[in-house]
Amino acid sequence: MITLTVHQEMNIMDFLLQQTNYSKKKIKSLMRYKAITLQGGNRTLAYDSIVKKGQKVVISTEKKETKIGNIDIVYEDDRYLVVDKPSGMLTISTDKEKNRTLYHFVREYIKSKDKKEKIFIVHRLDRETSGLVLFAKSEKLKQKLQEKWEEVALVREYTAVVGGTLTEKEGRLVHYLKENTQHKVYVSNSESGKLAVTNYQVLYEDKNTMLRIWLETGRKNQIRVQLAYLNHPIIGDKKYGNISAKRLYLHASGLVILDPETKQKMTFVSKVPRDFKRALSN
Repeated sequence: MITLTVHQEMNIMDFLLQQTNYSKKKIKSLMRYKAITLQGGNRTLAYDSIVKKGQKVVISTEKKETKIGNIDIVYEDDRYLVVDKPSGMLTISTDKEKNRTLYHFVREYIKSKDKKEKIFIVHRLDRETSGLVLFAKSEKLKQKLQEKWEEVALVREYTAVVGGTLTEKEGRLVHYLKENTQHKVYVSNSESGKLAVTNYQVLYEDKNTMLRIWLETGRKNQIRVQLAYLNHPIIGDKKYGNISAKRLYLHASGLVILDPETKQKMTFVSKVPRDFKRALSN
């Protein structure tokens, strides 16, 4: 929270431009989200509000979690939106499904606040995987993120529950992956495929095992394929493990990016769903 004291009566926009390093766009965004108020009365300020000498202007820097339907908003400002995708929801549309996708719901949410505002998806998750998905509010920012994603995505962390218990409690999986004509990814016996590197660490064990996973590469179905290759497929992975469950127990739980424009680190965290621990003993 930032508190600023007014020393001369003036328009709120002029005051904030003088007292902060915010752009007009940033200030308007904060006002739209009711993050700029007067101390005491807590009155929300508009673009043309007049503030008087002695008044204190409060800028809330906290990002309160809200929802888009059943989708949690983890973080939002004038440049980024990070949401928690539910398992079973497509990230973007396909020929068979156009509307019940993460992108559709997020776009409708953005347009409900400002019809002129646009949203751009930066990366995707498999339909069955839940967790953090990053959106950019400008095409320029999206392009900067995607062009150097392997560099700007400093940490990509997942939580998974796999079948059985692992002999090695931590490890680094290095394989080459290929995709067949049925669009199923598999581990190649040669180095002619795409290099995939996955790190893991055991968190909890019972009948099954909960793993902390972090990636060095981002290949299609990488985590699922490599763990299945170890004979410890993810619970609920019908494609690669044939283990029946109500969902795929894979969750994108952590993301750290290096903002390509400000060069600041931004950390996003999603709580692991409660049913993950129950899956340990099922």
